[in-house]
Amino acid sequence: MFNRENAVGIALLAVCAVVAGIMLYYIAIGDRPTIDLGPIGNTVAVVLLFGLILFGAVRTPWFRRLRGGDGGHPWPDPGTGQKSFWDRLRGK
Repeated sequence: MFNRENAVGIALLAVCAVVAGIMLYYIAIGDRPTIDLGPIGNTVAVVLLFGLILFGAVRTPWFRRLRGGDGGHPWPDPGTGQKSFWDRLRGK
């Protein structure tokens, strides 16, 4: 049931549940939430955001074709016989 394809959806669901809980808490107390990370925290957050955006862009098949590749195959490629990391951990 919990395979690699479901991990992103489950993680997104967990993040949404946490954010919903925080929002309901602040609605109940009648206050506005504020986040103050300081200058270093803000810099780290911005660098992490743009780094993840760049990482996602580089992993796309369109970007691989620009570098001269074939666009890549969906992994695991059934023709190679490779298993996903999660299946190898479970011993399947």
